[in-house]
Amino acid sequence: MRNDDQRSFYPSGAIALKMLYVPPMNIRPLARRALTSSPIVLLAVLAFSGSAGAATNEIEGIWSFEHGSVAIQPQANGTFTGTVATETEFGECPHVVGEEMWTGMTQQSDGSFWGFHKWFVDSAGVCKPDPNGNGLGPTAWRVLSTSTDGHYLKVCFSHPGTSQPKIAPDGTATEDTYGCYNSALIEPLPVVSGSGSGSGGITFSKTVVLPPATGCIAQSSLKIALKDPKNDPLTEVVVKIGSKKVADIKGVKAIKKGITIKTLPATGTYKISVTATTILKQKLTGSQTYKACAKGSGKIKLKGSKKKHHG
Repeated sequence: MRNDDQRSFYPSGAIALKMLYVPPMNIRPLARRALTSSPIVLLAVLAFSGSAGAATNEIEGIWSFEHGSVAIQPQANGTFTGTVATETEFGECPHVVGEEMWTGMTQQSDGSFWGFHKWFVDSAGVCKPDPNGNGLGPTAWRVLSTSTDGHYLKVCFSHPGTSQPKIAPDGTATEDTYGCYNSALIEPLPVVSGSGSGSGGITFSKTVVLPPATGCIAQSSLKIALKDPKNDPLTEVVVKIGSKKVADIKGVKAIKKGITIKTLPATGTYKISVTATTILKQKLTGSQTYKACAKGSGKIKLKGSKKKHHG
């Protein structure tokens, strides 16, 4: 869709006319074509039975969205935010992991939600926030039931600076200037379950892999491996030796490379502590204490790596 100056508008949804979903946990679009200027309600066959019963509001959870996923979670001020958990794929302007794509989601008296979707424009191959209405387009959300007692999320969009869409309890949409899209509930929001390694939640030990503290360690370097929690990737990792910060890595892509601490204490005992923050602002903390060797050379290695011998 283009305006008078030939810039293309790409919201993160409403670009498929018809979307069929296979059973939960393997949700994949099977057919799509461009949305016309007329308001169109997208159809979806959703078989998810609503396993997010533990959520305090049925809109909370990980929802499928344009070949990716969005995590909708509550905020301290009573609103909700939709953060991209898996990059969406549409047009030339994707929404990247960690972006707060839906903001100010406020529940209305009729049970629907009103808020904003972040719009982009593609100008000469460069994607930038739409300058109209601060790049925010009025948006409406409502969780609806399927004929098989499952649930899906209907989202209706309007261009920045235009009317507020409305979704009636029966799913009828009005005043949406762009169109609507239906999303499947994939699973509940991920939660931190403590420092243990048990299943059922995000843990420090499954996310941050520190070398074992066996014997003494010669001054050299230390490699910290990082594993993104499912549906809640890491966005910042801070490493300290004692009280001194030695690394502060930000960004989902940068964190995937892991962290190497190149300078370690030559003598004595020291503690390395790590604080990892996810895109949903959950924090995981942990530490390991090491003893430096008075002599020798070598590197701290991760468990399972081959040992090197020095003459």
